[in-house]
Amino acid sequence: MLAIAKSTRISSETDLINNEIASNSGHVKISGVGKSKTKTIQAQIDFDVSSGKNSQKKIPLIRKSLRINGLVRKSSDFVGNINVVCFEVSNLEILSGPPSNRRKYIDILISQTDQDYIRTLQRYRNVIKQRNHLLKSIKEKKSLEKELVFWDDRLIYEAANIFITRNKFIGKLFNSIVPIHSKLSGGDEIEISYKPKISLSQSNINNLNREQLENLIKENLMKFKTLEISQGTSLIGPHRDDIEIKFNGQIANGYASRGQSRIITLSMKLSEAELLKELTGYSPILALDDILSELDEDKRKIVLGTLGNYEQVLITSTDAFFLQKINLPKISVYNISNGEITKTELPK
Repeated sequence: MLAIAKSTRISSETDLINNEIASNSGHVKISGVGKSKTKTIQAQIDFDVSSGKNSQKKIPLIRKSLRINGLVRKSSDFVGNINVVCFEVSNLEILSGPPSNRRKYIDILISQTDQDYIRTLQRYRNVIKQRNHLLKSIKEKKSLEKELVFWDDRLIYEAANIFITRNKFIGKLFNSIVPIHSKLSGGDEIEISYKPKISLSQSNINNLNREQLENLIKENLMKFKTLEISQGTSLIGPHRDDIEIKFNGQIANGYASRGQSRIITLSMKLSEAELLKELTGYSPILALDDILSELDEDKRKIVLGTLGNYEQVLITSTDAFFLQKINLPKISVYNISNGEITKTELPK
Protein backbone atom coordinates (compact mmCIF):
# COMPACT_ATOMS: atom_id res chain seq x y z
CA MET A 1 0.00 0.00 0.00
CA LEU A 2 2.72 2.48 0.95
CA ALA A 3 4.63 1.73 -2.24
CA ILE A 4 1.92 2.08 -4.89
CA ALA A 5 -0.94 3.74 -2.92
CA LYS A 6 -3.28 0.79 -3.44
CA SER A 7 -3.69 -2.88 -2.68
CA THR A 8 -2.09 -5.47 -4.96
CA ARG A 9 -4.87 -7.96 -4.19
CA ILE A 10 -8.18 -6.12 -4.47
CA SER A 11 -9.44 -3.26 -6.59
CA SER A 12 -12.15 -1.96 -4.26
CA GLU A 13 -10.83 0.00 -1.29
CA THR A 14 -14.13 -0.63 0.48
CA ASP A 15 -12.92 -4.19 1.08
CA LEU A 16 -9.90 -2.84 2.99
CA ILE A 17 -12.04 -1.21 5.67
CA ASN A 18 -12.92 -2.98 8.91
CA ASN A 19 -16.62 -3.90 8.96
CA GLU A 20 -17.22 -2.04 12.21
CA ILE A 21 -15.70 1.18 10.84
CA ALA A 22 -17.54 0.74 7.54
CA SER A 23 -20.85 0.47 9.43
CA ASN A 24 -20.30 3.19 12.02
CA SER A 25 -17.87 5.59 10.28
CA GLY A 26 -14.34 6.36 11.42
CA HIS A 27 -10.75 6.89 10.38
CA VAL A 28 -8.12 4.43 9.14
CA LYS A 29 -4.42 5.26 8.79
CA ILE A 30 -1.60 3.32 7.21
CA SER A 31 1.87 4.74 7.75
CA GLY A 32 5.51 3.77 7.57
CA VAL A 33 8.95 5.30 7.60
CA GLY A 34 11.73 4.51 5.17
CA LYS A 35 15.26 5.50 6.15
CA SER A 36 18.56 5.50 4.31
CA LYS A 37 21.89 7.20 4.92
CA THR A 38 20.79 10.22 2.90
CA LYS A 39 17.05 10.62 3.47
CA THR A 40 14.03 9.73 5.57
CA ILE A 41 10.59 9.24 4.02
CA GLN A 42 7.38 9.04 6.01
CA ALA A 43 4.54 7.73 3.85
CA GLN A 44 0.97 7.84 5.08
CA ILE A 45 -2.43 6.89 3.67
CA ASP A 46 -5.60 8.11 5.42
CA PHE A 47 -9.15 6.88 4.88
CA ASP A 48 -12.00 8.94 6.29
CA VAL A 49 -15.01 6.63 6.29
CA SER A 50 -18.68 7.59 6.42
CA SER A 51 -21.15 4.79 6.91
CA GLY A 52 -23.21 5.74 3.88
CA LYS A 53 -26.47 4.88 5.64
CA ASN A 54 -28.39 7.23 3.38
CA SER A 55 -27.39 5.16 0.37
CA GLN A 56 -29.80 2.42 -0.74
CA LYS A 57 -26.90 -0.02 -1.03
CA LYS A 58 -25.38 1.21 2.24
CA ILE A 59 -21.91 1.32 0.74
CA PRO A 60 -19.46 3.25 2.96
CA LEU A 61 -18.25 6.55 1.58
CA ILE A 62 -14.45 6.77 1.60
CA ARG A 63 -12.28 9.84 1.26
CA LYS A 64 -8.65 8.92 0.73
CA SER A 65 -5.62 11.16 1.13
CA LEU A 66 -1.92 10.53 0.59
CA ARG A 67 0.92 12.20 2.48
CA ILE A 68 4.70 12.25 2.20
CA ASN A 69 6.48 13.72 5.22
CA GLY A 70 3.17 15.20 6.35
CA LEU A 71 2.35 16.96 3.08
CA VAL A 72 -0.63 15.93 0.96
CA ARG A 73 0.44 14.50 -2.38
CA LYS A 74 -1.18 13.28 -5.60
CA SER A 75 -0.81 9.59 -6.34
CA SER A 76 1.71 10.36 -9.08
CA ASP A 77 3.92 12.11 -6.50
CA PHE A 78 3.32 9.49 -3.79
CA VAL A 79 4.25 6.33 -5.69
CA GLY A 80 7.97 5.58 -5.79
CA ASN A 81 8.99 7.22 -2.51
CA ILE A 82 9.12 3.81 -0.83
CA ASN A 83 9.92 0.95 -3.21
CA VAL A 84 8.64 -2.53 -2.44
CA VAL A 85 8.87 -5.77 -4.40
CA CYS A 86 6.08 -8.11 -3.36
CA PHE A 87 5.87 -11.83 -4.10
CA GLU A 88 2.76 -13.91 -3.37
CA VAL A 89 1.27 -17.08 -4.80
CA SER A 90 -1.27 -15.11 -6.83
CA ASN A 91 1.68 -13.66 -8.81
CA LEU A 92 1.79 -16.95 -10.72
CA GLU A 93 -1.20 -15.51 -12.60
CA ILE A 94 1.22 -13.11 -14.26
CA LEU A 95 1.99 -16.14 -16.43
CA SER A 96 -1.33 -17.98 -16.45
CA GLY A 97 -3.76 -15.07 -16.29
CA PRO A 98 -5.02 -12.62 -18.92
CA PRO A 99 -2.84 -9.90 -20.54
CA SER A 100 -4.15 -7.36 -18.02
CA ASN A 101 -2.14 -9.14 -15.30
CA ARG A 102 1.09 -8.70 -17.23
CA ARG A 103 0.29 -5.08 -18.10
CA LYS A 104 -0.38 -4.39 -14.42
CA TYR A 105 2.94 -5.99 -13.47
CA ILE A 106 5.04 -3.87 -15.81
CA ASP A 107 3.06 -0.69 -15.06
CA ILE A 108 3.64 -1.05 -11.31
CA LEU A 109 7.35 -1.63 -11.88
CA ILE A 110 7.72 1.43 -14.10
CA SER A 111 5.58 3.61 -11.84
CA GLN A 112 7.96 3.09 -8.90
CA THR A 113 10.76 4.76 -10.87
CA ASP A 114 9.02 7.14 -13.27
CA GLN A 115 6.37 9.59 -12.03
CA ASP A 116 5.83 10.97 -15.53
CA TYR A 117 4.72 7.51 -16.59
CA ILE A 118 1.98 7.49 -13.93
CA ARG A 119 0.66 10.78 -15.26
CA THR A 120 0.78 9.44 -18.82
CA LEU A 121 -1.23 6.37 -17.77
CA GLN A 122 -3.80 8.60 -16.06
CA ARG A 123 -4.17 10.78 -19.16
CA TYR A 124 -4.39 7.74 -21.42
CA ARG A 125 -7.12 6.11 -19.31
CA ASN A 126 -9.12 9.32 -19.53
CA VAL A 127 -8.65 9.38 -23.31
CA ILE A 128 -9.94 5.80 -23.60
CA LYS A 129 -12.89 6.59 -21.35
CA GLN A 130 -13.89 9.62 -23.41
CA ARG A 131 -13.21 7.91 -26.74
CA ASN A 132 -15.28 4.85 -25.80
CA HIS A 133 -18.16 7.12 -24.83
CA LEU A 134 -17.90 8.84 -28.21
CA LEU A 135 -17.72 5.53 -30.12
CA LYS A 136 -20.95 4.40 -28.46
CA SER A 137 -22.53 7.76 -29.27
CA ILE A 138 -21.50 7.42 -32.94
CA LYS A 139 -22.89 3.88 -33.01
CA GLU A 140 -26.22 5.25 -31.74
CA LYS A 141 -26.15 8.01 -34.43
CA LYS A 142 -25.91 10.71 -31.77
CA SER A 143 -22.43 11.93 -32.81
CA LEU A 144 -20.39 12.22 -36.00
CA GLU A 145 -17.29 10.19 -36.94
CA LYS A 146 -15.27 13.35 -37.49
CA GLU A 147 -15.45 13.98 -33.75
CA LEU A 148 -13.03 11.08 -33.30
CA VAL A 149 -10.15 13.09 -34.76
CA PHE A 150 -9.38 14.93 -31.52
CA TRP A 151 -9.43 11.79 -29.35
CA ASP A 152 -7.52 9.78 -31.96
CA ASP A 153 -4.72 12.36 -31.86
CA ARG A 154 -4.64 12.24 -28.05
CA LEU A 155 -4.63 8.42 -28.09
CA ILE A 156 -1.77 8.30 -30.61
CA TYR A 157 0.40 10.68 -28.58
CA GLU A 158 -0.15 9.04 -25.16
CA ALA A 159 -0.06 5.50 -26.57
CA ALA A 160 3.34 6.15 -28.16
CA ASN A 161 4.67 7.41 -24.81
CA ILE A 162 3.45 4.29 -23.01
CA PHE A 163 4.75 1.93 -25.66
CA ILE A 164 8.23 3.46 -25.73
CA THR A 165 8.54 3.39 -21.94
CA ARG A 166 7.17 -0.13 -21.55
CA ASN A 167 9.38 -1.46 -24.31
CA LYS A 168 12.48 0.11 -22.75
CA PHE A 169 11.75 -1.32 -19.31
CA ILE A 170 10.92 -4.77 -20.63
CA GLY A 171 14.29 -4.75 -22.38
CA LYS A 172 16.01 -3.91 -19.09
CA LEU A 173 13.99 -6.57 -17.29
CA PHE A 174 14.96 -9.16 -19.88
CA ASN A 175 18.66 -8.40 -19.47
CA SER A 176 18.32 -8.74 -15.71
CA ILE A 177 16.17 -11.87 -15.57
CA VAL A 178 18.23 -14.11 -17.87
CA PRO A 179 21.15 -14.76 -15.45
CA ILE A 180 18.86 -14.92 -12.39
CA HIS A 181 16.49 -17.42 -13.98
CA SER A 182 19.36 -19.50 -15.36
CA LYS A 183 20.84 -19.76 -11.86
CA LEU A 184 17.53 -20.66 -10.19
CA SER A 185 16.39 -23.09 -12.87
CA GLY A 186 19.69 -24.81 -13.52
CA GLY A 187 20.16 -23.46 -17.03
CA ASP A 188 16.66 -23.15 -18.50
CA GLU A 189 16.11 -20.32 -20.97
CA ILE A 190 13.64 -17.46 -20.65
CA GLU A 191 12.59 -14.65 -22.97
CA ILE A 192 10.43 -11.60 -22.31
CA SER A 193 9.20 -9.29 -25.07
CA TYR A 194 6.57 -6.61 -25.57
CA LYS A 195 3.65 -7.43 -27.88
CA PRO A 196 1.63 -4.31 -28.75
CA LYS A 197 -1.87 -4.85 -30.08
CA ILE A 198 -1.27 -3.33 -33.49
CA SER A 199 -0.98 -4.85 -36.95
CA LEU A 200 2.65 -4.73 -37.99
CA SER A 201 4.03 -4.93 -41.50
CA GLN A 202 7.62 -4.40 -40.34
CA SER A 203 9.48 -7.41 -38.96
CA ASN A 204 10.60 -5.70 -35.76
CA ILE A 205 8.72 -2.89 -34.07
CA ASN A 206 11.83 -2.03 -32.04
CA ASN A 207 13.33 -0.57 -35.21
CA LEU A 208 10.64 2.13 -35.44
CA ASN A 209 11.32 5.71 -34.34
CA ARG A 210 8.60 7.75 -32.62
CA GLU A 211 7.21 9.26 -35.83
CA GLN A 212 6.98 5.83 -37.48
CA LEU A 213 5.32 4.41 -34.37
CA GLU A 214 2.71 7.18 -34.27
CA ASN A 215 1.99 6.68 -37.98
CA LEU A 216 1.57 2.94 -37.37
CA ILE A 217 -0.91 3.53 -34.54
CA LYS A 218 -2.81 5.99 -36.75
CA GLU A 219 -2.97 3.43 -39.58
CA ASN A 220 -4.39 0.85 -37.19
CA LEU A 221 -7.00 3.26 -35.87
CA MET A 222 -8.16 3.92 -39.42
CA LYS A 223 -8.15 0.21 -40.23
CA PHE A 224 -10.28 -0.77 -37.24
CA LYS A 225 -12.49 2.33 -37.04
CA THR A 226 -15.61 0.65 -38.42
CA LEU A 227 -15.19 -2.31 -36.08
CA GLU A 228 -14.59 -0.03 -33.08
CA ILE A 229 -17.76 1.91 -33.82
CA SER A 230 -19.80 -1.27 -34.22
CA GLN A 231 -18.52 -2.54 -30.86
CA GLY A 232 -18.53 0.85 -29.18
CA THR A 233 -15.07 0.39 -27.68
CA SER A 234 -11.39 1.13 -28.40
CA LEU A 235 -9.62 -1.93 -29.81
CA ILE A 236 -6.19 -0.39 -30.44
CA GLY A 237 -3.75 0.87 -27.81
CA PRO A 238 -1.65 -0.05 -24.76
CA HIS A 239 -4.77 -1.12 -22.83
CA ARG A 240 -4.86 -4.13 -25.19
CA ASP A 241 -1.14 -4.94 -25.27
CA ASP A 242 0.56 -8.03 -23.85
CA ILE A 243 3.95 -9.19 -22.61
CA GLU A 244 5.12 -12.48 -24.09
CA ILE A 245 7.05 -14.77 -21.75
CA LYS A 246 8.76 -17.79 -23.28
CA PHE A 247 10.29 -20.74 -21.43
CA ASN A 248 12.81 -22.82 -23.37
CA GLY A 249 11.44 -21.39 -26.61
CA GLN A 250 7.78 -22.08 -25.80
CA ILE A 251 5.05 -19.81 -24.43
CA ALA A 252 5.41 -20.24 -20.67
CA ASN A 253 1.68 -20.37 -20.01
CA GLY A 254 0.62 -23.90 -20.86
CA TYR A 255 4.19 -25.22 -21.24
CA ALA A 256 5.93 -24.58 -17.92
CA SER A 257 4.98 -26.80 -14.97
CA ARG A 258 3.72 -25.35 -11.69
CA GLY A 259 7.22 -25.52 -10.19
CA GLN A 260 8.80 -24.00 -13.30
CA SER A 261 6.16 -21.24 -13.30
CA ARG A 262 7.06 -20.43 -9.70
CA ILE A 263 10.75 -20.18 -10.65
CA ILE A 264 9.91 -17.90 -13.59
CA THR A 265 7.71 -15.63 -11.47
CA LEU A 266 10.23 -15.53 -8.64
CA SER A 267 12.98 -14.69 -11.15
CA MET A 268 10.85 -11.83 -12.46
CA LYS A 269 10.42 -10.46 -8.94
CA LEU A 270 14.12 -10.72 -8.07
CA SER A 271 14.94 -9.07 -11.41
CA GLU A 272 12.46 -6.34 -10.56
CA ALA A 273 14.31 -5.77 -7.29
CA GLU A 274 17.66 -5.57 -9.09
CA LEU A 275 16.22 -3.10 -11.59
CA LEU A 276 14.72 -0.87 -8.89
CA LYS A 277 18.04 -0.88 -7.05
CA GLU A 278 19.89 0.07 -10.23
CA LEU A 279 17.49 2.84 -11.28
CA THR A 280 16.83 4.46 -7.88
CA GLY A 281 20.15 3.87 -6.14
CA TYR A 282 18.27 2.43 -3.14
CA SER A 283 17.65 -1.15 -2.12
CA PRO A 284 13.91 -1.90 -2.26
CA ILE A 285 12.05 -3.68 0.52
CA LEU A 286 11.28 -7.29 -0.37
CA ALA A 287 7.94 -8.63 0.91
CA LEU A 288 7.87 -12.34 0.16
CA ASP A 289 4.93 -14.57 1.05
CA ASP A 290 5.48 -18.33 1.08
CA ILE A 291 8.43 -17.86 -1.22
CA LEU A 292 10.10 -21.26 -0.95
CA SER A 293 7.15 -23.63 -1.39
CA GLU A 294 7.60 -26.18 -4.17
CA LEU A 295 11.35 -25.49 -4.36
CA ASP A 296 13.96 -28.15 -3.64
CA GLU A 297 16.71 -27.64 -1.08
CA ASP A 298 19.31 -26.42 -3.59
CA LYS A 299 17.00 -23.80 -5.07
CA ARG A 300 16.00 -22.62 -1.59
CA LYS A 301 19.65 -22.00 -0.76
CA ILE A 302 20.13 -20.03 -3.98
CA VAL A 303 17.06 -17.87 -3.29
CA LEU A 304 18.04 -17.19 0.31
CA GLY A 305 21.58 -16.38 -0.76
CA THR A 306 20.22 -13.79 -3.19
CA LEU A 307 18.08 -12.19 -0.48
CA GLY A 308 21.18 -11.45 1.58
CA ASN A 309 21.97 -8.63 -0.89
CA TYR A 310 19.03 -6.53 0.33
CA GLU A 311 18.75 -4.35 3.40
CA GLN A 312 15.22 -5.34 4.45
CA VAL A 313 13.44 -8.57 3.58
CA LEU A 314 10.08 -9.64 5.01
CA ILE A 315 9.37 -13.36 4.62
CA THR A 316 6.15 -15.04 5.74
CA SER A 317 5.69 -18.78 6.17
CA THR A 318 3.53 -21.24 8.09
CA ASP A 319 6.35 -23.81 7.99
CA ALA A 320 8.43 -23.79 11.18
CA PHE A 321 10.93 -26.21 9.61
CA PHE A 322 11.57 -23.66 6.88
CA LEU A 323 12.73 -21.16 9.52
CA GLN A 324 15.44 -23.55 10.69
CA LYS A 325 17.04 -23.38 7.25
CA ILE A 326 17.37 -19.61 7.12
CA ASN A 327 20.88 -18.28 7.48
CA LEU A 328 20.62 -14.56 6.95
CA PRO A 329 22.30 -11.73 8.88
CA LYS A 330 20.35 -9.75 11.49
CA ILE A 331 17.31 -12.00 11.31
CA SER A 332 14.29 -11.41 13.54
CA VAL A 333 11.35 -13.80 13.84
CA TYR A 334 7.80 -12.82 14.71
CA ASN A 335 4.78 -15.01 15.34
CA ILE A 336 1.28 -13.88 14.35
CA SER A 337 -1.58 -15.62 16.14
CA ASN A 338 -5.16 -14.43 16.63
CA GLY A 339 -4.22 -10.99 15.41
CA GLU A 340 -1.38 -10.60 17.93
CA ILE A 341 2.26 -10.11 16.86
CA THR A 342 5.00 -11.33 19.20
CA LYS A 343 8.75 -11.58 18.73
CA THR A 344 10.04 -15.13 19.12
CA GLU A 345 13.26 -17.10 18.92
CA LEU A 346 14.46 -18.79 15.75
CA PRO A 347 13.58 -22.52 15.94
CA LYS A 348 16.50 -24.82 16.65
